[in-house]
Amino acid sequence: METSKPLLIGLSPRILHEAPEGFEARGKTIQYLEQNLAHLISKHGALVFMVPSLESESLLNKEDLNVDQYAEVLDGLVLQGGVDISPSLYGEEPIPAMEKQRLDPVRDRYEMKLLKAFAKRNKPVLGICRGFQLMNVFKGGTLFQDLPTQRPDKVAHYKAELYDHLTHSVEIEPGGKLSKMYSHGGEIVSIHHQGIKKLGDGLQVEATSSDGLIEAFSSSKDRFFVGVQWHPEFHKDFEEHFLSSEPLVKSFLEACLNKEAPPPEPVVNPS
Repeated sequence: METSKPLLIGLSPRILHEAPEGFEARGKTIQYLEQNLAHLISKHGALVFMVPSLESESLLNKEDLNVDQYAEVLDGLVLQGGVDISPSLYGEEPIPAMEKQRLDPVRDRYEMKLLKAFAKRNKPVLGICRGFQLMNVFKGGTLFQDLPTQRPDKVAHYKAELYDHLTHSVEIEPGGKLSKMYSHGGEIVSIHHQGIKKLGDGLQVEATSSDGLIEAFSSSKDRFFVGVQWHPEFHKDFEEHFLSSEPLVKSFLEACLNKEAPPPEPVVNPS
């Protein structure tokens, strides 16, 4: 996408709270991006910036820099994948299957603040995997904490040994945003053991897997508020029957380019 002035896109970081032995910054907190997603966005001419979280014990105080300043400057936000979202964020206690899973309450709180800041300004947001789930919670939805135990005998959505080679098909719902991007469904890369249980307020289903699990949604009340459970950044090396990442990314960037957007709807979950 060519523009006279490049779009500025924020990408939320993954957080490694204590770097392992052998890492050059051993014992320090590391914030990082998975490069495939950053490259997927930047190859269309946008400039990608990691939006680092600000912890209370960091060198920066909250008043030095805040998420509202990022939301003012950046044209859009992308929330990438990562560890599980704490069930406390949607008012539930962890089930036994969650005992072995990694959580990151620091990231949960920070990304919710980011979402609020961008939603308040009605700026485009694209969520990938964890980002998709967080956007649903932000809109008042809930999650299946562990699909294998809560929805047994359904499609396998996560196998650690296969990681980005675990795939299944999705169907695109007619009449939605994604139906304007894709003429039909296809194979997607699926890496998640959690999923949408209750859809958030004002969201509409855009795609589902064969077991009925919601795989994509959008909001008709926001300028561009779209989440996908799959990883489009991992589709580039696959065959043609895989759902292309191009229409999704281009639609997001086109929404970022369109500054004449309607006023935002009230934020459902301001936390």
